[in-house]
Amino acid sequence: MKYDIKLDTEIGKFKYRVSGALIVDNKILTVQIMDNGFYCLPGGHALLGEFSSESIIREYEEEVKTPVSIKCPLALIESIFERKDGSKVHEVGVTYILEKEGELKVPFEDYTIFEKDDDIEKKLDFKWIDLEKLDNYDFRPSILKEQLKNKDFNFKHYTTN
Repeated sequence: MKYDIKLDTEIGKFKYRVSGALIVDNKILTVQIMDNGFYCLPGGHALLGEFSSESIIREYEEEVKTPVSIKCPLALIESIFERKDGSKVHEVGVTYILEKEGELKVPFEDYTIFEKDDDIEKKLDFKWIDLEKLDNYDFRPSILKEQLKNKDFNFKHYTTN
């Protein structure tokens, strides 16, 4: 049995998330989850006993159906925030710059998939966004926008709340 690295308590949640930036022809693949109103990088929870590098490759195979390799780590992001419902979240995220291995297995256009996550069907709307137009979108974590637009692939550590 596989276990996501997350913890739910009466005072809030902890999540360990991985994400990956796949850039093709100056466009970056993003995803909007369950019509939440913002885009982020594809990824998901790391699994207990799995390195973050293994997690992002697995997540891309599951959601994007495209084999990828890691070009370099991009950022470690520690976030503490409150959701609209008032619940508190402490999230640690590792973000990688990825390269596709072989042919792109997804359309180079917007597309939607549905996946089961914790027995809940989730809608994932994928969108390729031109890096120069990233400011026109509610992209999160927003702290990555400038780094991605400038193709600054030097590793950074961010803390946000």
